[in-house]
Amino acid sequence: MDYGRILTRAWHIIWENKWLILLGMIVALGSGGRGGASSGGNVQVPSNGGNNLDLDMPQWDVPDLRGEIGPLVVMAIVLVLVLISLGVLVGIVLWIASTIARGGLIAGVSTIDGGGTSTFAQAWQAGWARGWRLLGIGVVPAIPGLMLLIAAVVTAAVFFGIYGLSPERLAVPSGIGLGVVFLGLVCILAPISLVLSLLRTFANRACMLEDVGVIEAYRRGLQVLVANIGPAIILFLLQLVVSAVLGVAMILPGLVMVLCCLLWPILLAIKGAVTSYFSTMWTLAWREWTGRGHAGASLNEGDVVVDLVDA
Repeated sequence: MDYGRILTRAWHIIWENKWLILLGMIVALGSGGRGGASSGGNVQVPSNGGNNLDLDMPQWDVPDLRGEIGPLVVMAIVLVLVLISLGVLVGIVLWIASTIARGGLIAGVSTIDGGGTSTFAQAWQAGWARGWRLLGIGVVPAIPGLMLLIAAVVTAAVFFGIYGLSPERLAVPSGIGLGVVFLGLVCILAPISLVLSLLRTFANRACMLEDVGVIEAYRRGLQVLVANIGPAIILFLLQLVVSAVLGVAMILPGLVMVLCCLLWPILLAIKGAVTSYFSTMWTLAWREWTGRGHAGASLNEGDVVVDLVDA
């Protein structure tokens, strides 16, 4: 496998079809999110019983707000719930758009590498046409995590149930046993989730380029990965090296862009370019591993090349 050609070809495709960066920006927008939290506390001042040092302090009339605290708390809770719901909704929309954009990147790059032409609209339409399958592929790696969440809730409920109904001497051993069982599930499901997340890269390409369903996409992706495990590891290491170099180069500019909100679009464009580059790299590798290859990369033995030169 010519790794230099893969890396160079990926750059040329992105440079000549800069609309791929826009798809990469959409993918980057849906790649993750952050949340915040707030906390508060009460300060209590002990009353003067009369026998202590009498300080001549000015007195203020403090209004009694006890009757207004209830409605304020309710309004605050409602506002928090609305903001959380809005954040979840925006996150879902971005995730869906990101998933479709992933498919569009794969389809567009495959068409271009095959000698054809593509546009943003055509690539997006290709991702949209297989949107449900792409969403299903994206959900699969999250299933082990969901199972762990359910297991954690059930474990906590069982423990507190035992603690409330049983003597304390029985609750502690039961809690230790439940903890061991839960850690065992973590040791089993966490690696499965990691493997499925890695396979998603291959499953997406199987879905887009070979028109298969969710389960068959993962089966096909695993088949291609196992058959090309050596080149895939080398390509992954090359991606790590490129990412590290870019990360070091972008430390100072990235910090400036993060601190200045006016530069956030530039930061997003850079992230979109990197995302589209790596996606292109893996699509080119997939095409080579599955026998599609670049239309002008090489010729099979026995092919005849005829150059037509205008007189």
